[in-house]
Amino acid sequence: MRCRGIENWKWGIWAALAITLLSVYPQLVMWGLRGQQWNGSFAEGDADEWVYAAYVQALIDGRPRRNDPYTGRDDQPDRPQPESLFSIQYVPAYLLAVPARFLGLSSSTAFIVLGILGPFFSCLAIFWLIENIVNDPRLAAAGTLIVICFGALAAGQGLVALLISDYGYSHFLFLRRYEPLAPFPLFFLFCTFVWKALTTTRRNSIAWAAAAGLTLGLLVFSYFYLWTSAAAWLACVALLWFIARPENLRQPARSLITILVFAVAALVPYVILLSRRSPTMDSGQKLALSHAPDLFRIPELLGFGVIALMVLGALKRRINWRAPDSLFAASFSLMPLVVFNQQVITGRSLQPFHYEVFIANYAALVGAVLAVVITWRGTDGPKRAVPYSIVARAVFVAVLWAVVEVVAPTKLIIRFSEFTDRAAAVCQRLRHLAKSDREVTTSTNRSDPRPLVLASDDKVALILPVFAPQALLWESHFEFLNLQPDETSERFYKHLYYIGIDGNKLTKELGEPMSNFAAAAFGRERVILGQSVMSRPITSEEIAKKVFDYKAYTNSFSREEAAEHLLSYVIVPADGSIDLSNLDRWYQRDIGEHIGDHVLYRVQLRQ
Repeated sequence: MRCRGIENWKWGIWAALAITLLSVYPQLVMWGLRGQQWNGSFAEGDADEWVYAAYVQALIDGRPRRNDPYTGRDDQPDRPQPESLFSIQYVPAYLLAVPARFLGLSSSTAFIVLGILGPFFSCLAIFWLIENIVNDPRLAAAGTLIVICFGALAAGQGLVALLISDYGYSHFLFLRRYEPLAPFPLFFLFCTFVWKALTTTRRNSIAWAAAAGLTLGLLVFSYFYLWTSAAAWLACVALLWFIARPENLRQPARSLITILVFAVAALVPYVILLSRRSPTMDSGQKLALSHAPDLFRIPELLGFGVIALMVLGALKRRINWRAPDSLFAASFSLMPLVVFNQQVITGRSLQPFHYEVFIANYAALVGAVLAVVITWRGTDGPKRAVPYSIVARAVFVAVLWAVVEVVAPTKLIIRFSEFTDRAAAVCQRLRHLAKSDREVTTSTNRSDPRPLVLASDDKVALILPVFAPQALLWESHFEFLNLQPDETSERFYKHLYYIGIDGNKLTKELGEPMSNFAAAAFGRERVILGQSVMSRPITSEEIAKKVFDYKAYTNSFSREEAAEHLLSYVIVPADGSIDLSNLDRWYQRDIGEHIGDHVLYRVQLRQ
């Protein structure tokens, strides 16, 4: 049965609606919790979403592609800015910013909309891929649900991670906005276009290959881990196809060359932009030099199991291993092995855990679904129907697992939502002040072109640029920005000094697990083990050295240091837990404005 018309697409639509309903659960919880007091924030699924939202908001506000929403620095003729990970991967950002600006929406609202449309179209893309290969819309809908619902499990995340840690939560990993959610459907559309380019008539194959090439080009400027995964998968398909079907290579070779031409056309400007990147970009992205193999990640193990199943089926003559559907199932299973071990040849590894949680897990599950269907059908193909009663049970288990994963961290969702939405109120107050005081347009400091805010709480600092145009003295994600090493340390130490962190407090903070201070001092890969293949724990000697450097900085602090990176505003908790005596030595505070759980001060440097 071919998937033609709404009568067959309805199976994919029902699956997409089910996943979408589960996906918006955190936002529904926030709306129910905040009610009429809601300040417009979205329910986060990952802390990095705020950084992406800040960049989108800057574009909505009319700032150039090369902008830094945290330091306030924009690309200008007399002050050119280097390329960043945001400005190079600009397609999803503009996909959100352009319609949001036209409709008068904030980036937070745009993220809420993306959280609804993203999972819906992702499911449809996976459904279309599986249906084209298995020729059964009901099986395709079931396979889509299995792939999405077990995606976190296939990466060792979700409920499994929640049972051993209360740091954050994750269920549908692909939902991180806007990376990888916005371009996520493109990966599976690309795979479907390749399928059609290799299996349809000669007349249509080039058109489908061109569609695949254009989609790959969009992925290149969307998300590094998706386009490199797509390229690795395509290499697996080409290799398997040429090995298994050498008798007629003209049409597949023509299709693959067409895709390659489009890919090269996209990669040339991509490489040019990459060559203009910030010098700190590589260190911020934790590029590691290593030739060590990486063979035991869950998507790889799942892929090995699928390959073993297919080899056994081929040896028993249960499946035709040369058939296109078998080759595609094998290619999805081999792709994780390639992306996790390319460094054996290239010698470069770039945070491979992103593959594990954002795409390799889902690709391996697609391969598993296809392999099971192919093995069950055997050489009879679609003539031997898969029992829908068994399929229904598998879908029930998958959806039930997903429901548990989504609902289990409700307490965490409530805690995060309550804090971030209440903190959004003080950030929106800053946006109002920027409009009334016009301070954003009056700063002439080349280093700090926008008024600086000192936010004692790192979470407040993280979300502030999503709602307000001011810049920040320091935020833990500064490692991704275009700052010199000495400037990064100077801003970090100054932040600690102003909020009353002494040597003893810093020693304690640097020894805490998942500490933002430790991540700033030593790098995130040292705090969140697994972010880099070369990561290593922080030693007590390193902590002592960092504390010694900080004490030396504070002991020599003078008015000149206070005047460097001049503050305009300070945000602290209203409970008085922050000691601002160091700040008061150099700055004069006004009486302050209580906004929810925080106090906002205007400050001026003392004469």
